[in-house]
Amino acid sequence: MGAYFFIYFIKSSDNVIEQTSGGMLMRRVMIYGAGEAGRMVLTEIRRHREDEFQVIGFFDDDPSKKGKRIDGLEVFGGMDKIRELIKRYRINEVIISMPSISKKVIKEIVAHCKAERVSVLIVPSTMEIIRGTVRYDQIKKLDLSDLLEREEISLNKERIMNYIEGKKILVTGAAGSIGSEIVKRLLDFNPAEVIALDINESGLFYLLQDIGFNSPSSTKVIPVIGDIKDRVFLEGIFENYIQDIVFHAAAYKHVPLMEVSPRIAFINNVIGTLNLLEVSLKAGLERFIGISTDKAVYPLSVMGKTKRLTELLIKAFSKKGLMGCSVRFGNVLGSNGSVVNIFNDQIKHGGPVTITSPEMERFFMTVNEAVNLVMEAGSIAQNGDVYVLDMGKPIKIKDLAETLIALSGYIPGVDIKLEYTGIRLGERIKEKLFHEESLVEKSEFEGIYVEKNSMVESDFIDKVKMLYDKIYIVNENEIINSMNNLISLYSNIPVKCEVTV
Repeated sequence: MGAYFFIYFIKSSDNVIEQTSGGMLMRRVMIYGAGEAGRMVLTEIRRHREDEFQVIGFFDDDPSKKGKRIDGLEVFGGMDKIRELIKRYRINEVIISMPSISKKVIKEIVAHCKAERVSVLIVPSTMEIIRGTVRYDQIKKLDLSDLLEREEISLNKERIMNYIEGKKILVTGAAGSIGSEIVKRLLDFNPAEVIALDINESGLFYLLQDIGFNSPSSTKVIPVIGDIKDRVFLEGIFENYIQDIVFHAAAYKHVPLMEVSPRIAFINNVIGTLNLLEVSLKAGLERFIGISTDKAVYPLSVMGKTKRLTELLIKAFSKKGLMGCSVRFGNVLGSNGSVVNIFNDQIKHGGPVTITSPEMERFFMTVNEAVNLVMEAGSIAQNGDVYVLDMGKPIKIKDLAETLIALSGYIPGVDIKLEYTGIRLGERIKEKLFHEESLVEKSEFEGIYVEKNSMVESDFIDKVKMLYDKIYIVNENEIINSMNNLISLYSNIPVKCEVTV
């Protein structure tokens, strides 16, 4: 008797997932994009028949392609047909495979799929599509970075090459989300050497592994395990290695944790930066680029206060002759501790998805945008000014959570519950990108603005040191009050907040 192949149906949301007698779930898929990239995706899926995709056909907005067949599968139509065809063919997932697709079109596709409770996947790398190297394992779930309304700004590579090529560069916090990406991006611009400094031994190990596997650069990357709070250690590093540029990404950043540890937050974030600035000035460094945060604007949290102080320190040292700037970030998607990572993990485990407040909103940027901002600002770093990316409108965290749930094929509040936990210590409902009292101008780079800080008084550095001198003999409320006073008195910009501990 010959083998029999049985198919039966399992109800999943409103769609049907076919299952073979061998127990394999077959997810019915449409590919959005009937060009060469779509053909490559189809070929890759067919090469992995042991997996769950069954491609039904193609969507494409080009009317000349409608009704044609590609490798035996029909091109059904474009955007206006998505919902109708999802229902007719019981589609479970749509894979976007178009190298030139805009964020606006992606959002339209997602809106249709979200309404039909259909997951959306995407082939992430346009360049890999163009090079013809699309691989099956590159097909991924759409995430928030694919849905940001703005298009990412392209780098002025020539200008960046002019100040990076052949230079010796220190990256602090090199094992972190931003620091590690800065290290990797620097390798594209041929520096003489990159010193990757972090206290996290394992993180540095994995960074070097990643560079070894993926970077063809001949630049020498030197891992250094150490602590920016150790002034003597930093002096030794500068004597042995550094001559040109510092990208300073080392900091404690988790807001609730710093609320209960203001002393260590001040020592690490503020004094660590002060150590670096003093050693950099003494060594005659070319430029210093510090990483800040939108939480430094009218800072409510301890972490925000420490980052505002570091912005002011960089300003103060620019008056001493150290060319530098601060780069102010919003929330970086995919970074360690990112709310998106937390939500995705909660969805994976069936919920609930926890949100502090239904009114909470934040500015978001991709890791790529963050590093681009650092690189471009570094090319014009001067006067201790603060550079900020135009991040568009803030996104409500509740909307973000519901979108991520829907993109996973679930109904928010039904399949995956939303749970409100209350605002945490140090958090505010809304963040700002600029101080209202500051002069804000467009920089010479598209989409990047510069905030001209108020002039910092000449004794500001000494006042920071005075707080450090008594840091172990005052209580934590006094530390916070002292930081508030420093921020208000020495930048002519009020903190506009109360003590939080």
